Parts: sequence; C-alpha cells; structure tokens
Amino acid sequence: MYSQTLDSYQKMLDSTTISSEQKAIAQQEITRINNEKKAIMIAENLIKTKGFQDIVVFQNGDSVNAIVRADKLSQEEIAQVQNILARELNAAISNIHISNK
Repeated sequence: MYSQTLDSYQKMLDSTTISSEQKAIAQQEITRINNEKKAIMIAENLIKTKGFQDIVVFQNGDSVNAIVRADKLSQEEIAQVQNILARELNAAISNIHISNK
C-alpha cells in the first residue's frame, strides 16, 4: 500500500504538467508516509524487544490496529503494547486495537 502511494506521489513530482503547489503537497505526503512507516517500524521493533515473537501494525488515520503473535495476552502485555503504540504513533489509547493470533 505504501509503495503504491509513494509511487503515485513520485510520479506527480516528476510530472511537468502539475503546479508547484501540487508538487509541494505531494512532497509533504511523501514525508508524512515515510515518517509513518518509520514510526510503525520502531513500534514493532520495541514491542518485539518485550518478548513477543511477531507483531504487525496498521495505521489508518487515527485508528491503530496491532496483531500480536501470541496464544493469549495478559492485561499487562496489552498495556505494554498500547503504551508503545501510543507513544510512537501519537495515538490515543482508545484508538488502539490489539488482537492476538
């Protein structure tokens, strides 16, 4: 998803038919997406250091969804994951949804 979106914005930057204002917006979006990707990667790695085998994080606007590879998650583990996601992704705890698989 990120790759396709970044490719689209890059094509806009390379285009000679769009305005400099549109190019500036495209550049801002590229920066935003790259920052989001970096924050997700950092959050996933920090969560893995807490002993989880694997985690996948999806961010859609204000909503953050995380799928943790674990048979069961204790309330303490859920709180750890929530705290990391809230801090790294600037998300409200109420917008963080965690499930296990």
